[in-house]
Amino acid sequence: MKKLIITTLVAVLSFLPIVLSAQTRTVTGTVVDAETGEPIAFASVAVKGSTTLGTYTLDDGTFSLPGVPQDATTLIASFVGYQDTEVPIGNGTNLQISLEPDALFLDQVVVTALGIQRQSKEIGYSAAKVSSEDLNTTQNSDATQALIGKVSGLQISAASASLDAEVRINLRGSRSFLGDNQPLLVVDGVPTPLDFLQSMNPNDIDNISVLKGGSAAALYGSSAANGVLYVTTKTGEKGRPRITYALTTTFDKASYFPKYQKRFGPGAQEEHGFGSYIQGENQQYGPEFDGSIVPIGSPFMDEEGVIHQLEEVYSFKEGARESYYDTGIGIQNDISFSSGGDNGNFFVSYQNVHRTGTVVGDVMDRNTVRFNASRIYKSFTARVNFSYANMQGDFNNSSSNGLQALWNTPGHINLPEYKDWRNVLGGSPDQWVNDYYQNPYAQIDIYRREFRRDRFTGAATLEWAPLKWLRFMGRVGMNTNVSNTSTRTNAWHYNDYAKTSGRSYATSDIYSTFYTYAGLSQRLNADVMAFAEHQFGKNFGIKGMVGWSMNSRYEEDKEVEAGQLALDNLFNVSNKVGELAGENSITQIRTQSVYASVDFNILGWIYLQVTGRNDWTSLLDKSNWSFFYPGANMSLMLSDAIPALKNSSWLSYLKLRGTFAKVGTVNVGAYRLDNIAEVADPFPFGALTSYEIDNNIRNRYLNPEFTTEFEVGLEIGFLKDRITFEAAYYHQNTTGQTVNVSIPYSTGAGSKFLNAGTMTGQGVELDLRLTPVLEFGDFYWNVYANATFATSKVTELYGGLSELTVYDPIYAIVGQPFPYIKATDFKRDPEGRVIVDPVTGLPTLGDLVPVGQTEPSVRLGLSTEFAWKGLSLNATFEYRGGHVARFDSEYEMLFTGASYISAIAGRERFVFPNSVIEMTDENGEKYYVENTNITVNSGGKDFWTGVYRSARAAQVVSANSWKLRELSLTWNLPQRWMEKTKVLQSAAVSLVGRNLFYWVPDTNLWGDPDMWGGTGNRNAPGVVRNAMAGFRTFGFNINLSF
Repeated sequence: MKKLIITTLVAVLSFLPIVLSAQTRTVTGTVVDAETGEPIAFASVAVKGSTTLGTYTLDDGTFSLPGVPQDATTLIASFVGYQDTEVPIGNGTNLQISLEPDALFLDQVVVTALGIQRQSKEIGYSAAKVSSEDLNTTQNSDATQALIGKVSGLQISAASASLDAEVRINLRGSRSFLGDNQPLLVVDGVPTPLDFLQSMNPNDIDNISVLKGGSAAALYGSSAANGVLYVTTKTGEKGRPRITYALTTTFDKASYFPKYQKRFGPGAQEEHGFGSYIQGENQQYGPEFDGSIVPIGSPFMDEEGVIHQLEEVYSFKEGARESYYDTGIGIQNDISFSSGGDNGNFFVSYQNVHRTGTVVGDVMDRNTVRFNASRIYKSFTARVNFSYANMQGDFNNSSSNGLQALWNTPGHINLPEYKDWRNVLGGSPDQWVNDYYQNPYAQIDIYRREFRRDRFTGAATLEWAPLKWLRFMGRVGMNTNVSNTSTRTNAWHYNDYAKTSGRSYATSDIYSTFYTYAGLSQRLNADVMAFAEHQFGKNFGIKGMVGWSMNSRYEEDKEVEAGQLALDNLFNVSNKVGELAGENSITQIRTQSVYASVDFNILGWIYLQVTGRNDWTSLLDKSNWSFFYPGANMSLMLSDAIPALKNSSWLSYLKLRGTFAKVGTVNVGAYRLDNIAEVADPFPFGALTSYEIDNNIRNRYLNPEFTTEFEVGLEIGFLKDRITFEAAYYHQNTTGQTVNVSIPYSTGAGSKFLNAGTMTGQGVELDLRLTPVLEFGDFYWNVYANATFATSKVTELYGGLSELTVYDPIYAIVGQPFPYIKATDFKRDPEGRVIVDPVTGLPTLGDLVPVGQTEPSVRLGLSTEFAWKGLSLNATFEYRGGHVARFDSEYEMLFTGASYISAIAGRERFVFPNSVIEMTDENGEKYYVENTNITVNSGGKDFWTGVYRSARAAQVVSANSWKLRELSLTWNLPQRWMEKTKVLQSAAVSLVGRNLFYWVPDTNLWGDPDMWGGTGNRNAPGVVRNAMAGFRTFGFNINLSF
């Protein structure tokens, strides 16, 4: 791998001198305000079609741009608060460029619902736009991760540190208890499965428009009740063809580990803290490390029949557990070609990503191809978008990625010595030094998972504009996903000595098993729309749109499992022992819709849009499958309405906006209206089978859930938009929640789906841009900050219920934020102090109690850029706070004795902190006395693995965190180095880093609180399963443009 990286670098860098061989020129000029003639400082001047040939004007408005190719024809000058202006280069000397003043919103276009482009000043709801440059600051191969911290109201969390980790995306909190709370993904106008964003090449993306809430997406219908991520991919540009190549190499270093105790080794501890050493024990409640030589593990027999007993120094091995993780390496190659003219353009790209994981043996490859093209012929415009993505991976399939075996390995075992477990003495399952858990390195080799996923997306759009005021559009899009997954167990047969040596896991052999899954998912989407517009004089204009759409989904799944194979490691289901297990399913869903919108432009500063949509869905009964929802939004450009503001020298623009929308969503699966029969356990038995009715009573007359939302906002710019600020307040109310409520078993079932329950959500979103906050000479400093203060609260449940289990331990509790975690706690007095037994000093387990909300109520994002000449430094920070998380890793480590907390009292008896003794006065009234001297009767294994471990509330801590999400240092090579080239237009070299630092409260001893564990239920964040250690990423990028 190292040789490949070095060879690629040498090849790329050695190419630079070859292309430094042609003539360029230096273009000079001045940029001024077209109305006042005043020079404009810090205006951007760039060669059209180039991403790196550009500069900024000085205080007097002058600029000098060296290295401009002789065949370059056009400059683009821009500055916030002014219209972009293109000028011919001509002889390139003393150009005079005049910029027309303009508010920020007069020419900025945002892609809104159904791909309709609207000027920002017309939009009455929150919509953010993330550019390709912002998305690819650190060349993250996952576009979802690259969005973190850059949009207010948007929260993204990875399930784990695995290469193929699931991602949870949320806009403006939760709306549904049990339904989908994730936004709709739309790529080039076509609704697409949300996880497709993870398989896209981020360098293919031109921008992502984030349409927040149902108000912004009412025209998309029920699929967009949680907002929309609208991805626009790149197209070719007019001018000379362009080839871009980029190489990115990264290194992932596991960094965020749980805190371990380092004092005690394996054994059983007595009541008063004095333990005896047990050489093959996994639980670390033995004597304190003393540096002596001790036997490790039970005796074992090697292949030649020789009996061995290994020994080790009895001291904690620093870094041994951490060395379980490998350094993950990523190599990413990107190449694209684009061109365009007056009548069309095209863009084609290819990307290869190869990554190895931080768990030894994990590897993933991704190849993506994209082709975009358009053609204009008279009044017709045709566009085609096509992409193909192939992902393949080979991962461990062991329990907890081997972490349970890792934590059950005592701290004096030097793990790195046993990495080559097949060849090192003591490493194999026959010989391992732990009698209860396997060598974690062996475990991740024995249990494996492979997958392959092929995704095809395509869209064809045809527009016809027979008249200036009339336009028709038809679009067909398709998304196909073919998935294949297999899991396998590699056989291991223990020798007779191992089976009788006391190793509990060696009592029976590990037999080969094989499971295979194949899935096909297809989505077909069709839209037909008509647009019309007319301007009635200067003070009134109207635009209208009507449309029809159809969305059809087809899914087919097949899975087969052989619980044991006859021949070891021949992974084919025909090699089965006994009966095969398996199932297959076919699902078809269709939705049809009609929709319309009318836009009014009144007096040039009042903008009103009214929308309506009706859906018909096959998921519901015919009596309920049609539902309508309206929407309206208004924008008031006060800076255009009030003369004093319009001509202000300090105020660029002032906009007030408001919106209202009602959106319906169907949170019930296909074929879930009628009771279904399933094969009963333990059937089938040979040729005999039996069926049973599902334990859940189906409800044919379920209705959609409806969310009503209103929003108000303010947008303002100062000093020609060097300072811009946006604030929004929203309130949403979701009624008719689809919930699965428990019913008496006397009915013949245990639960039933109903429409019941209400949840409200509200929040404030703030965005501030300072561009620049500081500028002098060739130096400038830009800052972008965003803040989100949000909460969702349960206000009503069915039949007076006070709570509903969503996914243990996550609940919907009336009067509390959603989601909320519950945990068993100790019994406490009214002041929250722990009540202990007056004799044993032990606390008593109490009830399951609410502990805290698991969604952050506060999120902050901070991005900053420092630039000086050809150097630029970019950083993105993110804060999340006001929520809690439960770490299941502590539950496991308390059992093993690896937990740091289990040794804080030295395994001696101690007074339980913040404890009281319950007393009773002569009147029978209870009162509480502070406990100062009654110690727990055991400070060892019995206490930590018993009553303390069972109180899961102690494993729930603050999930607050500050993280340095992205950091990059880029050097754009000086143009004078390329004055002789006719080939190379620009070159840049970057150092990149991701997740370099995080800061968490002292109470969090266990790792990253954002890893929600991939529970399969994205409505249950806040439970950190036995998660892999989070990692830091370091790397470099080389970008060349020809």
